[in-house]
Amino acid sequence: MNFSSVNVIILYFCIALRNLLFILFSIISLSLVSQDEYGLALSNYSPTTTVFHNPTNVLDNRTYLDIHLIGAGTFVQNDFLYMKGTQFSFLNNILLGQSWPDFQYDFSDKLKSGYQNSDIQLLSGTFQYKEHGFALTSRVRNFLDFRRIPTSVSKLVRNGTGGYDGLYNQVFIADRMYVNQMSYLEIGGTYSNAFYHFDHDLLAVGGSIKYLIGISGAGIKIDELEFNVVDPALTRIFRYKGSMNYAAGFNSGSGVGMDLGLMYKKTLSNVTYYNPFSKNSACEPYDYKFKIGVSIIDLGYIKFKKEATAISVDSEISDAQLSGDEFTFENFGNFAQDQFDNVTLENEFTLLIPTALNIQADYNFENYFYASGQYTHGFFRRVGMGVQRPHVLTLSGRYERRWFEASLGASAYNFNDIRTGLAFRVMYFTIGTDNLGSMLGVSDFYGTDLYFNLRFFLTSKPGCKRRHKKSRRNETRCVKN
Repeated sequence: MNFSSVNVIILYFCIALRNLLFILFSIISLSLVSQDEYGLALSNYSPTTTVFHNPTNVLDNRTYLDIHLIGAGTFVQNDFLYMKGTQFSFLNNILLGQSWPDFQYDFSDKLKSGYQNSDIQLLSGTFQYKEHGFALTSRVRNFLDFRRIPTSVSKLVRNGTGGYDGLYNQVFIADRMYVNQMSYLEIGGTYSNAFYHFDHDLLAVGGSIKYLIGISGAGIKIDELEFNVVDPALTRIFRYKGSMNYAAGFNSGSGVGMDLGLMYKKTLSNVTYYNPFSKNSACEPYDYKFKIGVSIIDLGYIKFKKEATAISVDSEISDAQLSGDEFTFENFGNFAQDQFDNVTLENEFTLLIPTALNIQADYNFENYFYASGQYTHGFFRRVGMGVQRPHVLTLSGRYERRWFEASLGASAYNFNDIRTGLAFRVMYFTIGTDNLGSMLGVSDFYGTDLYFNLRFFLTSKPGCKRRHKKSRRNETRCVKN
């Protein structure tokens, strides 16, 4: 059977989608199943995880020392491939190992997109000293996304040219299609400072610097594509402009990333002489009525240089034939150089990591109940290549004590996919999901989310003895007027 060069592009998209699902299901089957853990994103007892939302979260929380031992999670969402909710449930098909139902495909006219984010957080820690907060973190991260895939292309993904009935001899135009994948090891350091504390107002600023070691990276960007499927054996390409990059292997690339954050708190105690966990503060941190935080996270890049290939094409050809042996990145690169005009080849490329803006708010009802909200805005890449985060709006309520914490919330992904989340922390162990419906089989399964972590923390400074053993939770402390 003969194939056209457009089928190679479609194949890579199909491989990316397959890998997205494979990563999800394999991780779940190993019980290492987070993405951003929105359920406890503002927890005062989890600074080793909330630091990834805003670096100022390492400061002025309820833990003097927090040691993160291990944690993992995955998030997957797409609007192309799914399973019927009445036929699939997390309990039956994943935990109990029952056979999986057949995949279904959405061939509506909507441009298709998908996103996957998995990470394994390794040994990490946070520490507070007076108005200073510190953190050291490490984790392995994997991202994959595809965006703006039209119906004409998605049908080729599912059916190939042999199942293109009703669409033969039609000219299709597609543009600004993206498929990106990247995996890397991240090692970071964080510092936060309460630079202003007077009366009942506290302002803090923080930043994280992260060294990134590339494990794999690949990207396909199609700026313009015009094609016509003549018959199952022939596809004509009238216009093809785009680029493709790929590299693999530990330390195949390196880069840097950073987070920047700002936080304001209206405190219940006078914080003019700010010294949490000291005798003057009853050996405890200060409490707040509400807090607001803003941050930019994952601002950075990875440059792949080791066994890396970057191909750019700006060509007009027709009737390009393939034998079928070209269905790898390397072989397609060789084919592109042989068949296309205006091909540029380089041995390095850069992928941008998924930068986002976070806005957070948290309100304390002073009875261990809190109401919170967070908005995450993923920035779109128009020039460089890289993964884009989805836009997420989350509203939640939580009950928070030293040895127990629970959160219930709702999230809107890209302003239209509504999910319900539930999370628990019992002592040092946390487990949760931001997509409870995917666990119960009450709706069609387009993806899921599950996370856990195991930590150890101290809520008081060793050797500090409270002056008032029966002090009320929110009484004024550390006041020197």
